[in-house]
Amino acid sequence: MAIVLAHYLAVLPHEFMHSFVAWATGIKSNPFDIHWGEASPGNVLLLYYIDEKVDYRAAYAAGKGASVAAAVIAGPGTNAVLYVVARWVAPLWRNSTRPFIAYLAFWFLFMQLANVYDYVPIRVAASDGDVGQWVRATHMSPWLIYIVIGYLVLWAMIDLYRTVLPETLDTSRIESPVGRAAVLVVATVVMFTYFAFPGLLEDGLLSVFIARTSLLLIPVIILVNWRRIVMRPGSPASETPPVTAGGARGHPNW
Repeated sequence: MAIVLAHYLAVLPHEFMHSFVAWATGIKSNPFDIHWGEASPGNVLLLYYIDEKVDYRAAYAAGKGASVAAAVIAGPGTNAVLYVVARWVAPLWRNSTRPFIAYLAFWFLFMQLANVYDYVPIRVAASDGDVGQWVRATHMSPWLIYIVIGYLVLWAMIDLYRTVLPETLDTSRIESPVGRAAVLVVATVVMFTYFAFPGLLEDGLLSVFIARTSLLLIPVIILVNWRRIVMRPGSPASETPPVTAGGARGHPNW
């Protein structure tokens, strides 16, 4: 429930900001005209066919490359701003007194970051999509985007696992190792599989290579973070029962 809701709260602002900026810059007539895709359960749940419905080809033909650049950057730019808000301005994943709100706030932040990761580094070399359109409109090198934005995404990923996720689990009162492990595994699989999948569908070999690398990182990331997140100091699973006078291990309250 929290994952799906957070996904909506990342995708809908992304697409509507594309649309509204395209309308404001004169390359779209109706900002509310969004392509929603088919009414299948999968699309309703995951919104994988949603599109801002902007005719970028016509905009280029009309010499409005700057409008295209503004419209395409508005989507991932919105996710980046919402990430900053959730991480530093209103970090409810850390300070909320309500466990569900803290848990939802984590997934909200997670989805904002994941939507940026879906483009950089996953599809930074793709000819279509937001990065591809930005490169075409601005003539910027995709390698510059890869280095600069990719570094920021890498920093945010490390911060997610080192700080945000373990503190979220504490604030959300998820104390059991099983529950903490489940969140760690689900978050890692969603990030490095679902949001890497579009790269596997690209024609360019570099996008496919980056996406496949993302899949290979899943067990590595889980193993590296297992002790810090699941077997954290002070958790029931990490505590070693003391040795009693008779040599047997027992609980101090027994």
